[in-house]
Amino acid sequence: MSTPDPNWPRWFFASIGDYFKTVADGINLPILIEGIDEREAEKIRAADHVELRINGPAIREISAGYFRVWLDVNLLLTSIMGGQTKNAYDIVQQAGVLQQAASQPIPIFRFGNAPGDDGTSLGCLTARRGRRENVTVFHFGQIGRDERVRQSAVDARFEIYLCN
Repeated sequence: MSTPDPNWPRWFFASIGDYFKTVADGINLPILIEGIDEREAEKIRAADHVELRINGPAIREISAGYFRVWLDVNLLLTSIMGGQTKNAYDIVQQAGVLQQAASQPIPIFRFGNAPGDDGTSLGCLTARRGRRENVTVFHFGQIGRDERVRQSAVDARFEIYLCN
């Protein structure tokens, strides 16, 4: 029985964070990567922002030295409702851009400065095959009667197959 590479979780986290940071930057949406970015005041106080959470990896050896890896990604969008000058559909549009990005293969690289971190490609995460939709948008709407805050989320389930 083989063991998974102990660097995989770090490489997944760094690559997914880098990928979605590029997407969010492209639509001028501040992104807070949970566990990496502290609760930076300018990001968390922005009228619109997104928080990235990564769950996993869940790793299963399916053949000698061949692994199936599952990861879940949650992108929580927050929008402070802002009177007549703000487009009420901004959060819906932002969710659509993030959903489209999550529906594409996400390249995973050996990022870092530890042994084996050479920046080369490990492969691509793809939407997990299964019985339910694997990239879904949820609109929570206004989160409280008195708060002028709306939230939506993009929930994505990924897989990659790797040899070690």
